[in-house]
Amino acid sequence: MARSGKHSFDLTILAFFAVLASFTTVLLRTNFLISTLLFFGLPSCYLSCRRMGLVKKSALFSLLFTVPLTTFLDYMAVLDKSWFVPVTVFDSRLFGVVPYEDFIWAFFFVYLIVIFYEYFLDHGKEGDGLPKSIVYMVLLFNSLLAVFFLILKIDPEMLHIEFFYLKGGIIVALIPLVLVLSFFPALRKKCFATVAYFSPLFLFFELSGLYANQWEFNEGKFVGLVGISRLRFPIEELIFWIILGSVWILSYYEFFADDKN
Repeated sequence: MARSGKHSFDLTILAFFAVLASFTTVLLRTNFLISTLLFFGLPSCYLSCRRMGLVKKSALFSLLFTVPLTTFLDYMAVLDKSWFVPVTVFDSRLFGVVPYEDFIWAFFFVYLIVIFYEYFLDHGKEGDGLPKSIVYMVLLFNSLLAVFFLILKIDPEMLHIEFFYLKGGIIVALIPLVLVLSFFPALRKKCFATVAYFSPLFLFFELSGLYANQWEFNEGKFVGLVGISRLRFPIEELIFWIILGSVWILSYYEFFADDKN
């Protein structure tokens, strides 16, 4: 009962943060960086303070996961016009294309998912570190990054893939998710339980960000668009990020960085 009461209080605080972030973004039309810190940084800090022993493992995994993936996925997404941030607070962009806000967003996005999962559902042990199996993820992602750099040097146009959001989502998100949950069915209930919190959070972030003109999907090739009032975003965004975003990331986390139970 004590744990249940504590978790109810924590979830109430997290819900308050989501409402606060939404209203602040819409009313003040904050930039991408500020909204990222409000939607993901603020709850990340709260859960980190509640369980400091979960910080090291969650942060290190998030860093190893997001840096290589964000580098090539976001570059290719911008190249295909699947995703574009028109205004950046920084003086430059990576390769002249990717805003550095993407890396900050990606880190806190993954970090919040992992620490939320450990705090509420997996009951991670204080001070746990990453297992040796994380080396395989690092090798995989950095091998892909090396191939990306090679192609970027030889012929950048090869990185332009039509319907990149759909194809990338299937390869990077959907297939690993299906495989992990098929081989480790005990994870299904815990992983999908995160959807109840993260799907509304991601939807609020999406809609308020579009309202504040923080990013756009105007010219990309998509399966279709979802419309809520005047705000429109791809069906791929709805499926791979808003609905399944937390689940497919946790499939990587459990397979490479946790106990698969």
